Amino acid sequence: IFEEVLSQFTDCIMATPNKEVLKKERVFSLALGEALKYSIPSMAGVAAGTFYLMKTNKKFDKATSVSAKVSFPVMTGLFLFGFFYERTILNAAVHPEKWGLVEYVEKGTVTISNMPVHHRVLNAIYDNPFVMVAGMGFPFAGYVLKENLKLTHLTLSQKIMHSRVIAQGGVLGILLTTMFFREYMHKHGRFPEPEGSNSVKELD
Repeated sequence: IFEEVLSQFTDCIMATPNKEVLKKERVFSLALGEALKYSIPSMAGVAAGTFYLMKTNKKFDKATSVSAKVSFPVMTGLFLFGFFYERTILNAAVHPEKWGLVEYVEKGTVTISNMPVHHRVLNAIYDNPFVMVAGMGFPFAGYVLKENLKLTHLTLSQKIMHSRVIAQGGVLGILLTTMFFREYMHKHGRFPEPEGSNSVKELD
């Protein structure tokens, strides 16, 4: 029994990844590279700008706490990392030729789906959960910040702190909702294509 289990384990390790697995690994690698390329320099630039203002502008230094000053570069880096990561994944799926992924695209025919739109959306959220988290989280955080900036009885530092706490709570709620949704879809499976409703189109 031990030799059989060991043999199966070895076969799993030595098995050649299929084209779909290789494509996903390539896309994730490209997305990570793009995200780091834009987020790290931007975070460094914002950090330098914040430090410069802190040293040259006494009003800014007094109005913002240490936590607020640190949050400027950190939140900028996180926002740009998430934005470019998800944008690269979506762009690579729509325009694989721009990212050198043509070798992973099946040629010959393409299946035209007649699946209901809401089923496609739910399947897409299941496949790309961070799209939902980013797509709902960033607008929510921006709206919270915009509303808090209107409060005149708070200092700038307090407005940023309140916005961050509320935004973190909202994003956490979106994240938990997405996790529960993925767990449900994992148990019940993706929405299937309607039987006999697909049409196949020949590619030139």
